Amino acid sequence: MNSEEKYKKIVECTREFFKKQRFHKAVLGLSGGIDSSLTAKIAVDAIGKENVTGLILPEKTNRPESAEYAKKQAEELGIKAIEININEFFRPFWKFLPWEQNRASKTNIKPRLRMSILYNYANAHNTLVLGTSNKTEIMLGYFTKHGDGATDFTPLGNLFKTEVFEIAKNAGISKKIIERKPSAELEEGQTDEEDLEMSYKKIDKILKDIENQTFKKSLSKTEMEKELKEKFGENAEKILKRIKENKHKISEVEKICF
Repeated sequence: MNSEEKYKKIVECTREFFKKQRFHKAVLGLSGGIDSSLTAKIAVDAIGKENVTGLILPEKTNRPESAEYAKKQAEELGIKAIEININEFFRPFWKFLPWEQNRASKTNIKPRLRMSILYNYANAHNTLVLGTSNKTEIMLGYFTKHGDGATDFTPLGNLFKTEVFEIAKNAGISKKIIERKPSAELEEGQTDEEDLEMSYKKIDKILKDIENQTFKKSLSKTEMEKELKEKFGENAEKILKRIKENKHKISEVEKICF
């Protein structure tokens, strides 16, 4: 399938999911990044702009332009957008929890708070929560468990990050958003590719190879890993290590297209 065909299939898949669940409305977090922007566009084309709400949930480690891009995207799509600064939500945690915080606890509380807010809105307005993770993130476990991984439906869940970039171009997503360096913005100056220690292009090449071998079942797990390491060297070792370490997270993201 080409990018246009994939996009149409995802829109139809999303539309069918809402019909089966007997829901008509969706809410999602709008970050000003490519994944949330494309997810919002898919939702609009699947169930109508009047049925989609974007929550913009910035905090102090977000880049100033992120909220602006998110608001601009919502305006272009014609969807309702609500901005809530989440910094004040952290204070009760820091005040009442009787243990020291480390990097993981400080960063992961952010997507978990965002997801709590999204589900609170969903319960109050009888909507479903759309996730914005892509296949690359899901296979790597590169998301926060019970945070951005906890959703009702994930339209991009079967698209590798490199496919997201390609489809976003054809879907009319702003060039400024497409060209931004992908980042969860959980820490100041953080970027995904720095965290993952390689480009998404290199990561997806390895992940597609893993997927093909798994689908074919032509090699044992040991043989597959050996072949990957011979083919991609140190990068394959890093990817395989990350997948093993995050295996406990993978099953959280289930409802995806095709």
